[in-house]
Amino acid sequence: MSWDDLLTLSTLMRSGSYSACARELDLTHATVIRRIRRLEQALGKPVVTREDNTFRLTSHGHGALAAALQMEQAADRLLRETEASGQGVTGEVRIAATAAMGSHYLTPHLPALYRAHPQIEVCLQLGDRITSLAKRRAHIGVRLARPQEVDMVALKVGRVRFGLYGAAAAPASDGQPLCGLTEHSNLTLPEVQWPKTLGRRFAFTANDLLAVRESVRAGLGVALLPHYLADPGLVLYEHIPQVEREIWLAYPTEYRDTERFRPVIAWLAQVLGECP
Repeated sequence: MSWDDLLTLSTLMRSGSYSACARELDLTHATVIRRIRRLEQALGKPVVTREDNTFRLTSHGHGALAAALQMEQAADRLLRETEASGQGVTGEVRIAATAAMGSHYLTPHLPALYRAHPQIEVCLQLGDRITSLAKRRAHIGVRLARPQEVDMVALKVGRVRFGLYGAAAAPASDGQPLCGLTEHSNLTLPEVQWPKTLGRRFAFTANDLLAVRESVRAGLGVALLPHYLADPGLVLYEHIPQVEREIWLAYPTEYRDTERFRPVIAWLAQVLGECP
């Protein structure tokens, strides 16, 4: 039995399709199918069935997947421990954050970190999807809700506060339409729900806060925005204390006292604790 075949099975079940599995493992579609067939030959039984374009594990598949996950976890833990054993505050540190938080709040604060630790190399991975820390796609995650991963440190460091903003060049008016975020597919977010209580029509929606901010700057309407996105092109009409998001840091337990990661974690905690 090949470890590559077990890895392919776990990736297939996580990604949900041969194509997505192939992209994640940098393989061809045919190679993914061939590996699954080879695993089934080694076990002498089918491991997956396909119903309505959905993969389902057989009883033998459940056992194979459990073994694959244990091996993945052990390998990932070994790699994290190896990274944690490095000496000095030097090398790459990957930080996952939302696009708005990372580009418009964290990046302007980076010079202080680099002055203290000039050999550090920060790599920001920006997006609204939760980046896997267990898979080492990022070392430290900045989350706007309490992290749920096991074997991870969850540290609450601050809050994101919101206000109702309009364009500085536009006259204030109670009748201005709204600009806002579209509904999230899985979560009920307070910054999405609160504007609906105003009873105004929406002139513009987007799935990205930066786009919402630019729509307000362009004069399309007013919007609920985090205070850290405020700039001279916007004017604060009203602080909205009932809308807040917690800011959490998440990172593997192995990094807690590591010379390479500890200063970055401390810097993030300080900077995010001062978020307006």
